[in-house]
Amino acid sequence: MSDKYRKKIHSEEIIATFQDVLILPGFTNFAPQDVDISSNLGKYHLNLPIMSSAMDTVTEEVMAINMALHGGLGVLHRNCSYERQLEMCRIVKRARSFVIDDEHVATINPNAKVAKAKFMMENYNISGIVVVNEDKKVCGIFTKRDIPFLEQDIQNGAIKDYMTMDVISIKPGASREEARKILYESRKEKLPIIDKDGFLKGLITKKDLAPEFPFASKDEEGHLLCGLALSPRFPESSESQKLLKEIDKYVDIFFIDVADFYKKDDIIGTTKLMKLLESDFVLGNIGTYQAAEYLITKSDFVEDRFIGLKVGMGSGSICTTSIQTGVGAPTLFATAQVADAIQDYNSKLSLIADGGFIKPGDLPKAFAAGADLIMSGHFFAGTEESPGFIDTIAGRKVKVYRGMGSKEARTSGYISDRYIEGSKMLTEGVSNYVPYVGDVAGVLATLKEGLANGMIYAGARSIQDMKEVSLGIVSIVGQRETQPHDLIGKF
Repeated sequence: MSDKYRKKIHSEEIIATFQDVLILPGFTNFAPQDVDISSNLGKYHLNLPIMSSAMDTVTEEVMAINMALHGGLGVLHRNCSYERQLEMCRIVKRARSFVIDDEHVATINPNAKVAKAKFMMENYNISGIVVVNEDKKVCGIFTKRDIPFLEQDIQNGAIKDYMTMDVISIKPGASREEARKILYESRKEKLPIIDKDGFLKGLITKKDLAPEFPFASKDEEGHLLCGLALSPRFPESSESQKLLKEIDKYVDIFFIDVADFYKKDDIIGTTKLMKLLESDFVLGNIGTYQAAEYLITKSDFVEDRFIGLKVGMGSGSICTTSIQTGVGAPTLFATAQVADAIQDYNSKLSLIADGGFIKPGDLPKAFAAGADLIMSGHFFAGTEESPGFIDTIAGRKVKVYRGMGSKEARTSGYISDRYIEGSKMLTEGVSNYVPYVGDVAGVLATLKEGLANGMIYAGARSIQDMKEVSLGIVSIVGQRETQPHDLIGKF
């Protein structure tokens, strides 16, 4: 981005939004298939630089799994108990991997009821459970095929009466090819890894040996990346700290989740959290150069685990912070501000532009302003994978989408500290319906094409190149001209 533009959108006269600007066309000296839309968040490489927001009507385990499978990242919300957060993180980490290590494998005692196994399968989204005895040695496997037909047998029957005792297994250290051969010859879908003494060391599944998602976002061990929203408030109780440490085992990146992070108490609390936990941290939200400068240069964060900043305040389609308080930092403006601070003080930090996106064409604008990744709730709230049921209003399929500052979200008891603490009457978000748009794969395909095509027109081969393209302010008349106009209406 040119210095001239940066000064313009940083000035007191203009606080620009996505609708206020256009990217100027550039010279394209590469083929369309050479466009690289991948980006980095700290040490993590994402083939799709798109995240779903940490909102309770947007991202729970199903969304997080699908976002990661398609190369992005879904950030699990925090509007629930630590116990529920732990459950979601476990499910995400267990979802896809060549080898599921022993601590992530679902196990059950042979004397347990069939009903318990059925419950575990439904809640963990798995099709089978390894059966281990009191000595933790494998004695069988129980799958959905083993569930009896009669309800009374499900409620009263023991696992040992229905499980498969002749377990086909593989030894630790076996190759992918060996595992694939055994699974094919046995016509099984799950292959427990059992050592010479009979102890469970992991699990290999058929679907993970032949992955249909080659660009998935994975950690070093092959598990899907897991991001989780976190309050900046440090939990004082030992029980809460213990739960957080357990959650920490499954999380790759914690996202501090408050409307305005540029507050002394939030900074102090986060510093303590970073010393308690071992995963990486993204901090936010902020909206100005000064806030980024302070966080980078004057805060006592654990440097090697402070990997990114999340920016934007008041831009979301269900956010009313700017209306209710008169304070805000639209995402495009905030991105340009914080991008300059990162460039000046710590170029290793990643920048996430959060919220305010309406159309696919807004994504290239965010990257042109300096973002490394974008985050949205609006794009994903109406998908099949978002939490909640599909309803029908006036013959149209819809889903509920609510701001985390809405009355409905704030009265749940878990996110009272996301906005101004103690504010009971003033809501900073709304709750309403959004159109049902099908599965998240289709939405991501549209966003991906919009981003890639925008990069081609701008002459940028990579996300890094996008940061060098030119942006210009568009007049009100110019904005109208870029919309479909002067058409004969439908009769």
